[in-house]
Amino acid sequence: MKRMLFVAVAMLSLLSSGAARAAGPIKIGFLVKSPENGWFQNEWKFAEQAAKDLNFELIKIGTPDGEKVVSAIDNLAAQGAQGFVICTPDVKLGPAIVAQADRLKLKVIAVDDRFVDASGNPLTKVHYLGISAGKIGEKVGETLAAEMKKRGWNAKETAALVLTNYELQTAKERTDGAKKALLAAGFPAENIKEGSQGKLTDDVQNSLTMADPVITRNSQF
Repeated sequence: MKRMLFVAVAMLSLLSSGAARAAGPIKIGFLVKSPENGWFQNEWKFAEQAAKDLNFELIKIGTPDGEKVVSAIDNLAAQGAQGFVICTPDVKLGPAIVAQADRLKLKVIAVDDRFVDASGNPLTKVHYLGISAGKIGEKVGETLAAEMKKRGWNAKETAALVLTNYELQTAKERTDGAKKALLAAGFPAENIKEGSQGKLTDDVQNSLTMADPVITRNSQF
């Protein structure tokens, strides 16, 4: 993750350097959808290191919803920023984010969650840096299968609970990867029980709340 974030802000810094020579110091925004989350705290930490190493100013803004994204982009333009890195709270906001960035002459790179167009296809015109969600999911599934075997659990009496966000491509890729690996390890397909993640949070209480009805419906496991 450290390398990915360094590359992202380095790319944006280089893309912005021409304009900066004429307009002053380079300023780059970093917009994240969940600033209190440890993952994004680490992203900001590594971006700050990149800012120090590459000599530009980093502007960190939390953007948990579309309204905050619009406001943040306007804020960056007012501060004289040349561009921004963003993990959007909703990938479907991609076209609107790009339109606003173009209007304000700001460069943009997406990280973690890739922008999609109105048809749900990746917005390829925007640079995107991410990690292989599918491979991460496969590693999860492989680890679960190995642990089940280690504990001597009977696969016919064991269920796998999969909570996912059906609207978020990277989340779905992770859980699809986990299911793929479980099936490859011989886990019964009918014993994989799916449910919605619900609200866009990864806290334990939300997970328990969304898991409870699925567990209740499958109490035989």
